[in-house]
Amino acid sequence: MFKIFCDETWTSQSEYKNVKIPYIVFYGIMLEQSHEEALLQRIDSLKRQRGLFSLEKNVPIEIKWQKAEEEWKSARKLNRQNRYEDFLNIFFDELQTKRISFGYMFMEKNEYDNREKEFLKVQNDNKQNFFFMLYFQFLYHCFIKNQVKQQPYEVWIDNHDMGGEGQQYEIGRLREILNKRIYKDHTVKNQMWLSDDMRKSLVDSTQLVSLAESKNEPLVQLSDLCAGCVRYILENQIAPPNAGGQMTLFDSNQPKELLSGKDSLTDYFYRRLREIKGYGDLNLLSISYHHRFSIFPFSYKK
Repeated sequence: MFKIFCDETWTSQSEYKNVKIPYIVFYGIMLEQSHEEALLQRIDSLKRQRGLFSLEKNVPIEIKWQKAEEEWKSARKLNRQNRYEDFLNIFFDELQTKRISFGYMFMEKNEYDNREKEFLKVQNDNKQNFFFMLYFQFLYHCFIKNQVKQQPYEVWIDNHDMGGEGQQYEIGRLREILNKRIYKDHTVKNQMWLSDDMRKSLVDSTQLVSLAESKNEPLVQLSDLCAGCVRYILENQIAPPNAGGQMTLFDSNQPKELLSGKDSLTDYFYRRLREIKGYGDLNLLSISYHHRFSIFPFSYKK
């Protein structure tokens, strides 16, 4: 049984003036259920050891991209290791040992907004179908098509209105959409008959699509931190690190000056990722179907 923990992130209107290209990114981490408990224990141990645990409330402190600047300033002030880099090291270790997969689908935010408007002209007041259509594309191309196939899996999506202005989406419908596509992919065309067991295994591949609270779900937090780095790279069109190891400005061999927590963490993420054997040529601005790190640029066909 596989489990996929996912979410989406986008450039807000207030951020438009500070980026080259606004984007929306669908992203997630996948692992086998049998490994989940060991990974959660490792994350809990890190948080307790590094002061990311509230003794007063007896709960772990949530790690998220929005706090990257705060953590960077604190680390510099106290002359200590950035704890968010330590958190990312868990991700790199798990990726290198092939115990997790990471994938993301991205599209320009302006295209997303324009297509959503066109969609709503046909299906008025139904953002749910538009949202599910994109989530299907992300899950299918980044995880299901090449890795999960017809094996059983669960999807957990961070719960924050699901893109719908306070509207609670019928998340179970996404399960139906995914199962219909899996059934289509793994059924021979014009086949007259399938055994009951085979039909059930195909129809029930997607066993659960449910909501998760990021503050209570460390694997959503881990994917959020990775996705924050990815979106920052996309928005600023940052090219892969140069021979010296540091990120460079797009279409330039000049190193990017690291002036903020986001600069620093993103540089660390990109360099460490490309240090993994087999990942040295990875360009986070381009398509990749690497088995454990899938990148899917999405655009509507004209």
